[in-house]
Amino acid sequence: MIGLQNKHIKDITHECSYSIFKFINPESNDNFSKMKSTDLLELITLIDEYYLELRSELGFKHNVTFGMEIEVENAQSKKIKEKINKYFSNWKTVYDASLKNGIEINSPILSDKNENWKNLDNVCSILIPLSSIGKNSGGHIHIGSNILGDNKDNWLNLIKVWAVYENIIFRFSFGEHLTARPWINEYAMPISQYLWNKYQELKKVALSADYIIDSCGRCNHYSALNFGNVNVYNIDKFSNGNTIEIRCPNGSLNSVIWQNNVNFFIKLLNYCKSEQYNDDLVEKRYTLNSSEFMDLKWYDEIYVDQALELCDMIFTNNLDKIYFLKQYLKSFKIYETNMDYDEIKTLTKQTKKIKYFK
Repeated sequence: MIGLQNKHIKDITHECSYSIFKFINPESNDNFSKMKSTDLLELITLIDEYYLELRSELGFKHNVTFGMEIEVENAQSKKIKEKINKYFSNWKTVYDASLKNGIEINSPILSDKNENWKNLDNVCSILIPLSSIGKNSGGHIHIGSNILGDNKDNWLNLIKVWAVYENIIFRFSFGEHLTARPWINEYAMPISQYLWNKYQELKKVALSADYIIDSCGRCNHYSALNFGNVNVYNIDKFSNGNTIEIRCPNGSLNSVIWQNNVNFFIKLLNYCKSEQYNDDLVEKRYTLNSSEFMDLKWYDEIYVDQALELCDMIFTNNLDKIYFLKQYLKSFKIYETNMDYDEIKTLTKQTKKIKYFK
């Protein structure tokens, strides 16, 4: 066991009041997918009883940057703009024609700092009484392309991992919901089969990262994973909009869900460029999968083995794994076609929102 050196872990576990942290060390890196069935059952039970909280930091490197687009409907636009401009002038509000009486709130370029996470939480607290998450609301995340750099192998790894695990990625990115928003095919369509086919072509002929990105459809803005903004020849310039855009997450006004989404996708990208990347494991998973794993209509289902495998691949501490599995499993609830697009209220700890935004 190592000491509590990571601030983002220490903040959550300083009192060790949760039963789950008495069962498993949050700072260790246990192999969940290799656990004995009895231990795994106990772990999953404890995860179901655990509620996520906003963390002060996630442990990203200082040069990892990201941004968020919070889409809301039924918005009292004038009041929202006034409050955002008054308290958070570097966050911008813009009209969005794809939403029902909606607007989009765009964050500035962010990094992993406590102040930024608090600002996100406060922006959400402004929006909650003045808008709602509708069936068209997305939760797009932009991550600076420098995270993968100009190494073609990093991009090939991402394409392959996304293709093989898209079903897991999607259910996690549903956030508080049990299914994708109804219009996801129009604005963030699944691309698992497309990327797998592209990967088979590109691994033989790809000469550069730019060639890979261009071949995957730079102009395909409405896919779940969008490379349209990437410029590998100016890879460090996030300020010029040089980002990888993740479009599949559902909209949310819960800052914990936003933070958890950012953490997952950045850790996923980090894995794709790391020495720990295991191509044999990804390849084996593809051979085990059936056609349903590339079909959106099956993405609501729970695939525990795949989820545990992806979890062990990309995360390096148990706390991150717990946060991922809590949002992925969603208390093992499955969407029923006769259900409305409602949120489930069993993921995050309820906290009092700041009241001074008048």
